[in-house]
Amino acid sequence: MRYLLIMLIAFVVSCGYEEAESDKWIKPESTTISCEEYFSYPTKQGVLTNNVWNKKAAESDSWRQCLEKRSVDGETQFGWSWSWPFGRRVIYSQPQIKIGSSPWAPEPKFDTSFPLKISALSKLDIAYDLEVTTNGNHNIATTMWLISEAYTGSKPNRSVIAAEIMIWTYSTNAHFDPAGAKYSEITTSDGANWEVWFQKEWQDKSEENDNRWVHVAFRATNSSMKADINGLELLTYAIEENLISEEHYIADVELGNEIMSGSGMTWVKKFDVVYDSKF
Repeated sequence: MRYLLIMLIAFVVSCGYEEAESDKWIKPESTTISCEEYFSYPTKQGVLTNNVWNKKAAESDSWRQCLEKRSVDGETQFGWSWSWPFGRRVIYSQPQIKIGSSPWAPEPKFDTSFPLKISALSKLDIAYDLEVTTNGNHNIATTMWLISEAYTGSKPNRSVIAAEIMIWTYSTNAHFDPAGAKYSEITTSDGANWEVWFQKEWQDKSEENDNRWVHVAFRATNSSMKADINGLELLTYAIEENLISEEHYIADVELGNEIMSGSGMTWVKKFDVVYDSKF
């Protein structure tokens, strides 16, 4: 009985400690651009988007997420801050910077060369450097929405969504695994090791949309907030494994955090997407 009482006390204390973590994070000095939901802000690197796609999972708990900027050595850096509840196993949001035009939210567009047909590409390199501070759980993920046709309209068009490619280079220990099941492990030509996760039919976990799509995730075995990724090599692997089609188009390339809990801030020190065509 005494042992059970001690365990119960330890459980209560640990739960209280987790809830108290949100009080320990102090937001660094910055200039807030906007805390409006889904607010978009064009920059030279891409479009910042205050994506709060699963905000309803917070229920009645308070939360806050904003786009931010600061000056470093005379240069303006952009990013985002957040504060989400502890205690749930959910993804609340994915604040991000992106180029191209997402089929979920096509405006504002950035780089009208998108969508890019995969079979026409000879290069797709993604490089970034992030500074992240947080007391909660999150990942760093590059997302590419693949569409079945070269849609360039200004209104959302979920009917063209064929697949979602995610490339993780960092995640906290308590973060979810990627969607689906582990499919394989590969080593790319630059020596990087990746887990490959696959789900044939994935869906919007906020239950706001009922369409489904293929989900492929590449998770780096060595975590880093700075990366140089041969995106075309990863896409080519997925094509060779018949997970996606080379006839798909890349609608956009997004870089962001999937937020599970706590407070934090991300600064985008670098975000470059370099691509070229075979023709």
